[in-house]
Amino acid sequence: MLALVCAGAVIAPAGCGGGASMLPSVQVPITVSLVISTIKVPRDGTNVIVPITITSSSETALVNVSGLPFGVQVNYASTDTNPSGTLTFVAGVDSQAGTYKPTVTVFSAGQTASTTFTLIVG
Repeated sequence: MLALVCAGAVIAPAGCGGGASMLPSVQVPITVSLVISTIKVPRDGTNVIVPITITSSSETALVNVSGLPFGVQVNYASTDTNPSGTLTFVAGVDSQAGTYKPTVTVFSAGQTASTTFTLIVG
């Protein structure tokens, strides 16, 4: 005689029930990187455009660049379909010449990621 014993097992029918999944949702971590790790910006008002790559489950991101010297400005522009895009740096004649280590911080999909780079102004 063959006996089948299932202790503590719950068997539920599979199908197209449309009910909520019991599996936890997995959020993919966001990442940020610059194509160029050393950015040289002249003090003559020339725009220096640098691609920024942002991987996120969201199509939007808030981008902040901290640690810039006086007189250096940056503008972030995303592409139409994702948060990757460009950073445009510009420095005027009154900017502080030197070498700096600014940080790019990205907020997207409820997460934060950051990266540092070298900025040479002069």
